[in-house]
Amino acid sequence: MKIREYVDRKLVIFSAKKEKFDVLTDIANVLEKNGKVTSGYKQSLIEREKKFPTGLETETIGIAIPHTDSHYVKESAIAVCVLEHPVPFIQMGTEDEEVKVELIFMLALKNAEDQLEMLQTLVELIQDDQIILALKNAGSADDVLASIERFSKEA
Repeated sequence: MKIREYVDRKLVIFSAKKEKFDVLTDIANVLEKNGKVTSGYKQSLIEREKKFPTGLETETIGIAIPHTDSHYVKESAIAVCVLEHPVPFIQMGTEDEEVKVELIFMLALKNAEDQLEMLQTLVELIQDDQIILALKNAGSADDVLASIERFSKEA
């Protein structure tokens, strides 16, 4: 499964927000504005993040992969958010371990089966330190897309 097929320039966001739910709201709004998700997606995503945190500590930076139920999705997409400042998220699988997140991949996948496959692909991507650092240091949507494209060709 190729990440690049689900990300376009309009879904690449740079954020200076410092609070997790503010950032998640902004990203979900971009997905909704671009016709990728329904109006219920944002609230469902936030509720899911509270119950099932999505922060991941990697060797290089903290990453989050928020997502919610596929019935809120109109058209499969992935929004990528590069954070100007690390934002505290809770580590996946814990209730209180904090991760300073600098990069977010918000999944909006129409087929529930695709979600697992995409999560596996993202795990491969986040293990590639060069790609992750290139994404973290990206100065434009084109830089983000080029890094994802490079990963897609390597994978």
